[in-house]
Amino acid sequence: MRLHELTLRNFRGVKDRTVALPADGTTVVIGDNEIGKSSLVEAFALVFELPDDSKSTRIRDIQPVGQDVGPEVIAEVSFGETRLRYLKRWLKNRTTELSVTGPNGRKKDWTGREAHNEAERLFAEHVDPVLWQTLMVNQGQSLVQPAPADAEPLIAAVNAESGTPVDGASMPLVLAVEQEYLRYWTKGGKPTGEYARSAQAVAAAQELATRAAKAMEEVAADVRKAERLADELDDLSVRLADHLREVEVLRERKRTTDEILLRRDSARDRAELARAKLDNHTRTRRERERLTAEVERLTEAEAELATLRAETETVARKAADAVREAEAVLADAVELKDQRRESVHEAEQLLSELTDRSELERLLGQQTELADVRARIATATSVLDGIRLDDDTVVALEDARARVVEARAALAAGVPEIDVRRLGAAAVELSGSGIDAGVPALPEQLGEGGSAQLLVSGELTVTVPGQLELTVRAGGEAATLRAALEEAVRRERDLLGRAGVRDLADAREMLRRSDTASAELQEARRTEKSLTAGGDPGERIALLSARLGIVPGAPEEEPEPEEAAPAAKPVEGVPGQMSLFEGLFDDLDEAIDEPEVDPAELLAAVAGDGARVEAAQQALEDARAELALAERLVADASFTATQARKAADADRAEAAQIRARSELAAERLAAATDALEAARAEMSDEAAEATEAEALTEVEALLEELTAVQEQADAVGADEVAGLLDDALAVAARLQTERDTLRDSLRTTEGRLEQSGRDGLATRLDTAELELASVRDVWEALNRRAEAAFRVHETLGRHRAEAQSRYSDPLQSRIEALGRGVYGPSFKVTLDEDLAVSERELDGVRLSVDALSTGAREQLAIITRLAISHLVSTGEGSVPVIFDDALGWSDKGRLRDMGALLGRAGDHGQVIILTCMPERYEYVPRATFIRLEA
Repeated sequence: MRLHELTLRNFRGVKDRTVALPADGTTVVIGDNEIGKSSLVEAFALVFELPDDSKSTRIRDIQPVGQDVGPEVIAEVSFGETRLRYLKRWLKNRTTELSVTGPNGRKKDWTGREAHNEAERLFAEHVDPVLWQTLMVNQGQSLVQPAPADAEPLIAAVNAESGTPVDGASMPLVLAVEQEYLRYWTKGGKPTGEYARSAQAVAAAQELATRAAKAMEEVAADVRKAERLADELDDLSVRLADHLREVEVLRERKRTTDEILLRRDSARDRAELARAKLDNHTRTRRERERLTAEVERLTEAEAELATLRAETETVARKAADAVREAEAVLADAVELKDQRRESVHEAEQLLSELTDRSELERLLGQQTELADVRARIATATSVLDGIRLDDDTVVALEDARARVVEARAALAAGVPEIDVRRLGAAAVELSGSGIDAGVPALPEQLGEGGSAQLLVSGELTVTVPGQLELTVRAGGEAATLRAALEEAVRRERDLLGRAGVRDLADAREMLRRSDTASAELQEARRTEKSLTAGGDPGERIALLSARLGIVPGAPEEEPEPEEAAPAAKPVEGVPGQMSLFEGLFDDLDEAIDEPEVDPAELLAAVAGDGARVEAAQQALEDARAELALAERLVADASFTATQARKAADADRAEAAQIRARSELAAERLAAATDALEAARAEMSDEAAEATEAEALTEVEALLEELTAVQEQADAVGADEVAGLLDDALAVAARLQTERDTLRDSLRTTEGRLEQSGRDGLATRLDTAELELASVRDVWEALNRRAEAAFRVHETLGRHRAEAQSRYSDPLQSRIEALGRGVYGPSFKVTLDEDLAVSERELDGVRLSVDALSTGAREQLAIITRLAISHLVSTGEGSVPVIFDDALGWSDKGRLRDMGALLGRAGDHGQVIILTCMPERYEYVPRATFIRLEA
């Protein structure tokens, strides 16, 4: 066999490539990685092995990723004097074409499955599979030592060279057995011919019967499935209805429990407030008890010092009186300051509320302005949407108008201008074509004394009936000028029609309106952006309206001037009155119920609040002034009290030398007594105890209320109802999804059952089973004859294999002859029973193949294959030797020797080398180099 040409299209990464190979000699195919070198070998193997309808993953693997194309291979090979052109395309637009040219030059063609079968037969007839696999070295297999004992062409060559028959048997008998064997089996032991076709028919019939039976099983399964789905759907629908009723119960329960939870939250808040008040009253009582105990202790101490206190009592009493008087004044001043501070706080609240109303008034005005601006935007946008022209269109119209004017002027200058004037009573008639009369239509007659000035670009006929007929014809250039004018006019009309205007002036006016609308739109959008820079005023309006409690449309009640509010009680000695704040907001609106209000009503509701803000600001300033005055009074009273204490201290210090301990006790007693009296002045002991008791009672009552509400909430599970409802809704959604899924599955299953009934599956099953029985009878008869032929052939083959070991000398001699050109005269090898090299001897040192270096093993495998190729090269069973990426472990010296050997091997057959490293083969003489380009 010789490989002449390979064409790959849409094969892995190869788009379209053809490689022509010399029939003899050594050919080196060079290409970068992933250029498609190995794809050549793979394509040649697939084209003879797999039909075009194959579903093998090997076919899917060769299709370019992401492309819906069919991989295609064209191989041109020869078996002796028979030449084949074999085309096969898989997956997309599948096809198989075989063209065979025999030794006599006659050509025969096959297509489809017949082409595949014929090519497969020819390949099996002329190519021994063992020899082919032995001499084709794929990428990464260059270290594998060939074992060609089962290669029929090699055995025949070895026997021919040794001159001894394989086993001494009668050659006619061997040939007869071989011929009978090949009727049923290929050389590789695969069924072929009628036997293979019968087996295929049985397999196909079995497949049809299996499919029909499976289809019937699927129908039965679908029936069962439909029944099960219907039952499940009914059950699920009932469960869903029950669950939805539970959801409604939970919803009603949640509405009830929400009210309980609101009451519980309210009770809890009031209880916490009451507890805080109780804590405050308890602290007051405990402080009162401490002061009382302190006074009692100091009183006892004073009694012990009564004798010593007599002399200093007057002075101490005066000092104590002065201190108490100053502290009383100070307490009054502090109380006044607290009142003024509260007044300031109220004024600040009033001012804040008025400020919100003023801001609301401003926002309403801004919203009105924003509505006007957006109306302007809509108007400008509407104008722009109705205009279909722009500056370029106007320029085009101006250019078209200029061309019309120029064409008309050219026509006027290039054609005859005829003046026709009626001088007498005789009628003058005008007719013709291509005439420009300066009016919409050419007059048919001239009235008495009438005239016409005409530009003639076509033909004009002037007739005086019965007397004269004058015809004026313009030259050839006039027609061109007339056509140019008509084209210019047509183009101008087309532009005017597309622009939707009457003439150029109208277009200019429309463009002016467009520019004006564009400027207006830009200005309005800038204004809109400015007005909405702080956000949409509507949200702020709604917020302020809700906070102020303004209800649009509700009438504002005017306060009565005299009875708006009671006058504040004046504080003696302090200028200014808090009554300035009274009556300012008697006209506040009720709280609103709806969040959206009418801007005009809101604006009316807050109108005039700007003046009130000024009044509130003035009132706040007055209150702050009064607070400052009160603070000064406190400072003065504090200073006076301090001075009194200092005087008392000075008096006590003066008497300290005599009655220090007495004065000290008296001073402490006076201080404790003053503190106690001050406290009792604010609240008596009985009142403090009563207030604490009342607070305690209130706390206990609120706690009882809270406990009762909590018990009620616990009783109805108020805290769990929301979670239960959420869970129930989730379950309902899941059940609805399951119901819809079951319903869709049931519909699909019922649809398949309906289709199965229309397809007649039962009839198809009966027909398939009858066909299977028929083809199986035929196959069983052929199988008995094929098995007998196989056993006879196997017996003869076994005897031949036993004799092969006695005839390995020719192959061993050929390997050693080639190897000595590389390793020298001491090179020897030993072959095992499979005719594979098991040992190498060099310079008297014998090593097993596995003990050799990687480079030596690869070189020995190449030498062995070249020796095999040399032995079978003269027979009909020879095949090309193919090396894909070999000699990767050889040094430069060995590369030179191996290159010379590869070059000589090409003298006896076809040697094909695929490589991405051409420098490895630069020493191969007489080699043909083919470079693959991307």
